[in-house]
Amino acid sequence: DTLPAHGARDALLRVIEESGSPVTVLTGETGSGKTTCVPLFVLEHYAANARGAEANVIVAQPRRVAAVSVARRVAEVFGESVGHTVGYAVRGDSRVCSRRTRLTFLTTGALLRRLAADPELRGVSHVFVDEIHERTADADFLLAHLRNLLVKRWFSPNARVTGHTELVSGANGRTATDSDRNEPTVSQSEGSRARASPPTPLRVVLMSATLDAERFAASATLASAVLPRSAKSDAFLVDAFFCRGSSRYS
Repeated sequence: DTLPAHGARDALLRVIEESGSPVTVLTGETGSGKTTCVPLFVLEHYAANARGAEANVIVAQPRRVAAVSVARRVAEVFGESVGHTVGYAVRGDSRVCSRRTRLTFLTTGALLRRLAADPELRGVSHVFVDEIHERTADADFLLAHLRNLLVKRWFSPNARVTGHTELVSGANGRTATDSDRNEPTVSQSEGSRARASPPTPLRVVLMSATLDAERFAASATLASAVLPRSAKSDAFLVDAFFCRGSSRYS
């Protein structure tokens, strides 16, 4: 509870869940608790509101060491061993239980491989993309795919998202209500099947310690309603120690 993110918990949840935008840009200094706390806040929020079965959170990390170490730390905070409610999946190593895991830490490459097998990310409620300022081919491809997926999950005629008709797609400038009017009519049986299994709402959170959140949000088509929240972290002094006669390691 000492990390700065804990003090902004309620505000962060309001921005992510109630801002009216599927995309949130979250900024905070290193050590503020963005990666270790905020995804867990979302999971606990759904559980506290009797919606735990709807929560399936993915956190994408650029490096496997970060994905594994953060997953172990978050599982420890949650009071479980990794591989139960909290798990990870990296190349050559996976600690995930298909029935129990609700918070999974992945490398960007592992998430892209998952998208190749499941382009719709069925059942996933939140995708956190960490270190968004690191521009790589994998990260850019991931953002492009997530943007297209958000359009489908938020603007489809049977999208199960509260207030989604107020959002405007930058690709064609139409609201979801307008696009609904232009959709071909379907039979009653087809409409019943569509209403029986609406797509799970998807929310994307982009996190960085150095990104200019307001400028990034202004340039992102689907992030016009983003309310970035910055949290300051505590600084700790670091003492440097040097060992004599260590030339053999140089």
